[in-house]
Amino acid sequence: MRQRSNGDGCVPSAACRHKWAMANVRGGYLVVEGCFHCRQRTSFFSEEPVPPIDDYREGDHFWTHLGDFQASKFDLKCETCGRDVALKDVMAVMLCLRCDPTCGAYKAGSDAGESKTWVYVALCADTSHVAGTCVSDEGLRALNEYYNEGLRDPAKKIIVVPCRLRRSVDTCQGVVLADVGLTELY
Repeated sequence: MRQRSNGDGCVPSAACRHKWAMANVRGGYLVVEGCFHCRQRTSFFSEEPVPPIDDYREGDHFWTHLGDFQASKFDLKCETCGRDVALKDVMAVMLCLRCDPTCGAYKAGSDAGESKTWVYVALCADTSHVAGTCVSDEGLRALNEYYNEGLRDPAKKIIVVPCRLRRSVDTCQGVVLADVGLTELY
């Protein structure tokens, strides 16, 4: 199906069947910190050559380094209409290892009903979700389109879900995607 141009050769964003490409790709680390006082978790992406491991106090919180994982951070840009989706609220993407049948990420893969369904979890900074925010719907929609548009096997499907679906941040098992070329394997 052909898409109509708006006269200047570009397809209007609302009518576009987006062909997403990674933009603004950065390598670094997903750093996870925890407060021993309130038991909350927070995460951030660091582009430093060595991940920061400093303990510090912020208000009533006493943050300490819990771990870090090599990761990639990127935005998405449509090669057809030029639309940009800034994934500033996505700290990293993790392949869910489907370790807990009571977890929402596990269920999302099971609800798809296909045996070749992989679940990716978009990780936000508010790891404990105390503020009630997570990854944006626009970001999730674009990530789902991006990861599924190049699949060669019609029975394969990738579902990207927000990290708020995880049952427990402390017991969740997954692999943080560090190599942007991994998407070419599917």
